[in-house]
Amino acid sequence: MAHKGTTHNKAFQDTAQAAQNCQSVCVQSIQHCLEMGGSHVEPSHMQLLQDCAEICETTATMLLRSSLQHNQVTAACATICELCAQSCDRFAGDPQMKACADECRHCAAACQQLVQQQPGGAAGTGHHGTP
Repeated sequence: MAHKGTTHNKAFQDTAQAAQNCQSVCVQSIQHCLEMGGSHVEPSHMQLLQDCAEICETTATMLLRSSLQHNQVTAACATICELCAQSCDRFAGDPQMKACADECRHCAAACQQLVQQQPGGAAGTGHHGTP
């Protein structure tokens, strides 16, 4: 997408990096939760961690290849990351869960910002549209 300029590519790359970082911390947090047991392995929490890791991986891949359909996935990533952050926040005093919540919120913000910069927003069919 050279015609979009380096700013467009930089935004995609930065958001992809945030998604990759979030995916990594979610996978690490899954292992942490399995080791901790108890409320850490509550099914809804574990499922959110898995969902977040997967949507982040997909989002990063789509952004790195400048997929025309990235907006829908990026918007979903923002939502799921925020839900995951809220779930991780429940474990006050747990540094791994705090790190996960922080990384999820960072990714959610990056994804939301990218979606808002694109014509058509989350309802659009990609980043090509009329201003």
